[in-house]
Amino acid sequence: MLFELGIIDYLLIIVSIVLIILVAMQNSKDDIGSALTGANSELFKHQKERGVEVYIVRITYGFSLAFVALSTLILLGIG
Repeated sequence: MLFELGIIDYLLIIVSIVLIILVAMQNSKDDIGSALTGANSELFKHQKERGVEVYIVRITYGFSLAFVALSTLILLGIG
């Protein structure tokens, strides 16, 4: 085998997959029309998340931090 995966590598793969799913679940604040035309819609830009969206955003922040921490550990050769 070319290289062997450690426990941190497996954790990074799991965190990456969960992070992709969490980001895909979030609602976009811009619609596709303004993205294609370049229009800048300020109507919903400062609207706060409510309900389940708040928890999804917070969990996404947590998994993002875990991704950075695990990536740093792998870069440093720990694990």
